[in-house]
Amino acid sequence: MSLQVFLQAQLIGAEEFLGNRSGGAKDGAADLFGRCAWLTLACEVLPRALLADLKLSRMLLGSSSAEQFLLVLTEEDIPKADEFLSHAAKAIALLSANSLRLVWASTENLGAWPVVRKRLEDALLAATATPIRGENIQQFFAPETEANGGDEAYFAELGRSVATAERVGWSTEDPARLTWDGGQYSWALKDDSGADDDAILFPRRIAMDENGSETSSLAELAARAEGTAHWGILRGDVDQFATQLERAASIEEHIHVSVLFKEFFAGELSLLCTMPGFWRKVSILHRGGDDFAVIGSWDALIALARELQRIFEKFVEHNAPSLPSLEEKTISMALSIASETDQMPAVVFREAGLQLAAAKATDPGAFQIFGNTVDWKRLHEAEELKASLVRLVRDFGYAPEYISDLASVYRESASARGFRKNKAVRVEKPWRTYMKISSVAPQERGREVNNLRAAVITNLVGKRTAGLKLRPTARVGLEWARLAAGN
Repeated sequence: MSLQVFLQAQLIGAEEFLGNRSGGAKDGAADLFGRCAWLTLACEVLPRALLADLKLSRMLLGSSSAEQFLLVLTEEDIPKADEFLSHAAKAIALLSANSLRLVWASTENLGAWPVVRKRLEDALLAATATPIRGENIQQFFAPETEANGGDEAYFAELGRSVATAERVGWSTEDPARLTWDGGQYSWALKDDSGADDDAILFPRRIAMDENGSETSSLAELAARAEGTAHWGILRGDVDQFATQLERAASIEEHIHVSVLFKEFFAGELSLLCTMPGFWRKVSILHRGGDDFAVIGSWDALIALARELQRIFEKFVEHNAPSLPSLEEKTISMALSIASETDQMPAVVFREAGLQLAAAKATDPGAFQIFGNTVDWKRLHEAEELKASLVRLVRDFGYAPEYISDLASVYRESASARGFRKNKAVRVEKPWRTYMKISSVAPQERGREVNNLRAAVITNLVGKRTAGLKLRPTARVGLEWARLAAGN
């Protein structure tokens, strides 16, 4: 009787593959869409192709998502699987200009799952720590043929066709190059988990142009925003997801957790993007097992982040109520807004990734926005300030520039005290700061406008002028209002 073996594979270097790009924004959006689609599908296609090549059942695929997959094989299949994956790894390195590495490890199904998982992790760590093990050293250190990373024309074409593709194909001759509607083996792309089990879950939600025939350009996404015409990229990641997988007591529980979160992002995120406030403003770039990336109008991305966090909170309460710590029930997000309409999307994507990493390292379960980390429960304070400021501009004739003036007062006072993000700043001479803010927003005739002005000041510094503190959410509200007012 053959011994059962687990084989786990990972793609390493996704951030470099997606974010280290240069060039113009004209093809940059298509290139980023193509790279994100390829990364999402690569670890779905490769295990299916391996099983098909070995003439084994699809049921042996335990879990798969962007950047990793887990298979159940027999010990007789391992040499062929190693040969298959070695061929694929070389092709992936060539296609991505060595920014991506495919590593894998296998171990016998002996002992409890935590013991098996530890053996797999140790073997993967060894493979990751020795990048040229088993490779031709001269080929590994050969100079890259394209400085910008891989076959740009291929990824751009892949991105232009992603919205209408019905199947994804794979061929032995070039195991890294996925194709739409062709190849030696091919699989249907499905939008929800209730479709054919043999199909690949790959929902696409892409904002189309006015004619509905092509993907909206970055300029079109920016023009659909409220106030200032800007687009941005929102990225999110489940906190402590690896810890949840490590706590799994069996392979069945491990697979259940993996599939559960994968289907959450495939389902809920895709459904949200069809809602009236989002369907023409946002497009899904990437959807992994515990993370996502969305591109679109800056204002729609803020609303999408808030709604997705609310749904995620309910999802965790319902599906994982036994998690022991609060940190394992949260999701962190970061929004990076392009400074110019024609800014390279890969640059904005990379910046969002850096902000997300910083938020997860310092204050997990929060939203990194406008350079500040805000707790989800306090984001409404920034929104209230934004709404009041915008109303003063639109309904009562205040100049939009006064929002920038308020931001400068806030920045000046905060820097004088060594401003720390997400912390309230006590002011040594509160009366002086209060007078500065009051002079920027002078009193007007009328009870309603003065009540609104007072609400703005309260949102900025609180009600107690003697113990005045600059609120951490105020800076976010000021930047939010500045963009919404078109300043």
